[in-house]
Amino acid sequence: RDCPSLGMGIQLTRLQVVKGLEPLSQFSTARARKLLEQYEAVCPTPALWERAFFDLVDCWDDSPAACARAFKVLDSDNNGLIDAREVLASICVLSRGNLMDRMTLLFEMFDNNKEGTISFDDCTVMVSRTLTGLHKMVGNHMPPEPVIQNMINQVWRVARRHRATRLPLKDWHAWWSRDATVRTVLGVFVYSPEEVSGLPTPDQFDDVNYAKGITQDSAGKPFIAAPRFVPKASTPTPA
Repeated sequence: RDCPSLGMGIQLTRLQVVKGLEPLSQFSTARARKLLEQYEAVCPTPALWERAFFDLVDCWDDSPAACARAFKVLDSDNNGLIDAREVLASICVLSRGNLMDRMTLLFEMFDNNKEGTISFDDCTVMVSRTLTGLHKMVGNHMPPEPVIQNMINQVWRVARRHRATRLPLKDWHAWWSRDATVRTVLGVFVYSPEEVSGLPTPDQFDDVNYAKGITQDSAGKPFIAAPRFVPKASTPTPA
């Protein structure tokens, strides 16, 4: 599937989950919600070790070896731990279900006070962790931090709120559902027209160039917006 250019300065083509992580892309949104509820009920830490990952994310057909290979892909730091919400957020985005339901669940994952609102910092963490998780699972290029920061600034700007105030769910939906960049990214993970039923159509999108004026990436190197954004081809799982 070919997609239009993004305000991040990149372009999406088609979804291809990294080899070994395919089971993580087979969740329904309802099952992803149950996974979040289970995590919040039984996991005391924000990080998962391999056994906790196997027990929590029950999609390995009782194969510890398959889970171990997937864990090794996700453990990019090789420290024996993975970020739970990074994994849960990417499972949520990849899940099969109405896009509004998925984005509601994503919001709730980072609503730490469980009051139906998130802070500016919560939103920054949410977007950053989600993009990082997707980077590991489908191989997308990570946009520089300033691009992410521009996106979060725009969320509050659209909501007409000061960044010191908390953002309710309705304002989160008001931003992402009409933002051309976000809708293009999410469009790669839409599996049927019914999943976007009732959402704003492309003629109602707001086109914002989040990469405008950015000359360096997060590592301080010169930033040149990539002309295309192509998920990695499937690669062999680590032995």
